[in-house]
Amino acid sequence: MDFSGKRVAGSHALPNGRDRYWFLDQIAGWREAFRQGLELTVPDGNLILDPLPGAAALLLDAEIQASEFACPSALATDGCGHVFVIDTATNLIKRIDLERGSVETLLAMGGKGSGPREFREPRGIAALPSSGIVVSDTGNHHIKIFLPPAYALVQDWGANDVLNQPSPGDGRKMFRWPWDVAVDACYAVYILDRGNRRIQKISADGTWQNEFANETFVNPIRMAVGPEGAVAVVDAGSNQVIVIASGSRQFITGVDKPRSVAFGANEKIYVGDAEGLIHVFEPAAKSENSYRNIGAGTTDFSGEIVDLVWDSNYGLLAIVAEKFNGRRQRVWKINPNGAPVSTGRFITQALDSKIPNCQWHRVLLNAQVPNGTSIQIESFTKDTINPDDRDGQVKDPDFNQWKFCVKAGDSNPDCLVQSGTGRYLWLRLTLNSNGLESPELRSIKAFYPRTSYLQYLPAVYQEDEESRQFLERFLSIFQSEFDEFDRLIDRLWQLFNPGSTPEKDLKWLAGWLALVVNPDWPEAELRSMIKDAFQTYLQRGTVAGLQKAIRDYVGVDAGIVEHFRLRQLPLLSIAGSVEGGVRLWSPDFYKRLQLDANSQIGSFQLVSKPEPRVEALSWGAHQFTVFFAANPYGFDDTERQVTQVVEREKPAHTQHTICPVFPRFRIGVQATIGTDSVVGGISYLVLNRLSTLGYDSILGCSQQEQKLRELGLTPRPVVGRSSLLS
Repeated sequence: MDFSGKRVAGSHALPNGRDRYWFLDQIAGWREAFRQGLELTVPDGNLILDPLPGAAALLLDAEIQASEFACPSALATDGCGHVFVIDTATNLIKRIDLERGSVETLLAMGGKGSGPREFREPRGIAALPSSGIVVSDTGNHHIKIFLPPAYALVQDWGANDVLNQPSPGDGRKMFRWPWDVAVDACYAVYILDRGNRRIQKISADGTWQNEFANETFVNPIRMAVGPEGAVAVVDAGSNQVIVIASGSRQFITGVDKPRSVAFGANEKIYVGDAEGLIHVFEPAAKSENSYRNIGAGTTDFSGEIVDLVWDSNYGLLAIVAEKFNGRRQRVWKINPNGAPVSTGRFITQALDSKIPNCQWHRVLLNAQVPNGTSIQIESFTKDTINPDDRDGQVKDPDFNQWKFCVKAGDSNPDCLVQSGTGRYLWLRLTLNSNGLESPELRSIKAFYPRTSYLQYLPAVYQEDEESRQFLERFLSIFQSEFDEFDRLIDRLWQLFNPGSTPEKDLKWLAGWLALVVNPDWPEAELRSMIKDAFQTYLQRGTVAGLQKAIRDYVGVDAGIVEHFRLRQLPLLSIAGSVEGGVRLWSPDFYKRLQLDANSQIGSFQLVSKPEPRVEALSWGAHQFTVFFAANPYGFDDTERQVTQVVEREKPAHTQHTICPVFPRFRIGVQATIGTDSVVGGISYLVLNRLSTLGYDSILGCSQQEQKLRELGLTPRPVVGRSSLLS
């Protein structure tokens, strides 16, 4: 942990206090010295093989494209779901709404001619960050800028003759067949001046800034602007792509017949060729000042990729001259994440054990390895390195001193470090795909120093070096499993802490406490229930405990009345009496059989208890009633849940009655304040549920009430009008 609070890669001690390890991942840092053919996933930051462009589909329906476009030749995206397309045949500009799939013709400009708002065979278009557009009016040798909402013409660059007609020129802000335009984040406009074989850079306000001329330009046709002002130019004449950045020129070769170029994510460059392939390049090490060919993605069409742009939301968009369709040009969408490249390599910087002649133990990967893919691990150790080059001592993937450790086809592989002793360790990982899927590397652990089970065997087992190495590798198979058991045991206490137990183990922990888990509980509530389980058990079997259980498992507040509390024995208080008073009930209170007093059939009870003085106390001693507010239209499920909880939580010797409380208040029936009386709205008649005549249903009103309603009156009490609360 550094002083900024960020987690950094470094040496960590295991719980047993002996082994240590280096941990590498996106958060701690990959400590990367070399990476080829790999990229980081978003947002996890795991390492996977670079994807190549794959399946393609028409951006719009074929019928829509046939009706809207005659010959689209250039396109640009504003990053907000709109694509601008130039139709060279009609000299019009179309705007595509990607979400709606609709096409709109920008009527404020276009049409064949040499006027300020007219075009003659335009070939390039770019979108400004302010939603304006820049058009390369190729046939008129002019560059024009239009700004919304009315697309007013605000800039018109180019030369004019004595008759004020557009003409070619070779000076500043003059052009000869300007073919393509691009815009950077600072509103600077780059113009590919094809006839003059140069690139001019002009601010959107018309201020001339710079010129990129190159004697190697033979026939430049397309251009793209990337991060930090890097410019990639497709030179069809020299059959290469030239990247101009920071005053230097880098040449991308190996693509036959390049036709278009675009900058994508992670500074990648996509180059479309004349056969429908899209080649992907990534920056090499900054010191090398070059680009590395990742591979070529096969699309679903055969044809020349006339123009290519990158949209962060929709991927690659292209105009294709389709060979299978009579060279007809249409707009396509290409998936940038198709099949992965076949292989990729990753080399770490020097990992320092700070132990001279350290024998590094093993490497453990947290990785997903699909069937048919693999990860190969190699190592190199050294005891001393140049202090000025500690972070990048080994960068060459073809370095001939790598020691093979393992080539694994299973997830989460581990292996022994096969290199000899050395304070510093470098690792080289090679990821291989199956053509469809890629391994995914999440983290690396490099353990040191070596603690082998071989040290517990007699010394004779270590005398022969070859036998010692074999036995050490053989024992490491079991040691890896046993070490994992030890780590699980060391962390076992965390499983019994409701705050640190993984979510998948919460039900297991609840089982230890005999806690019945409600499947509807969210994770936070389940952790809270486990945490409070001991205090809950202290209340179990009490009124408060039963109410809490109903609230926790059903989500309703219940009131519980113990029947013995309903016994109100009438007493006459007498001053000075030892018993505190005299009972006032008559023999009829018990209703015992008594001749000449209580002997009428049906008016007495046969009671076997011989103690009439305590008979009144024994009534209701083990009974209680549970009241809970209920919806009269659907209380069945709530009543069932409350019954289940009560039967599970009540003392075994008690008897219970479940009483759902509906929004009513009925004198003599349901009128105990705070227990079973609820003042609420009218429960309207529902057939087969709330339809008991004279109890909860009203079929109509009386004739007198009908007459009152006709006059706008009502016999029912209305607060503030026909009723008075006192």
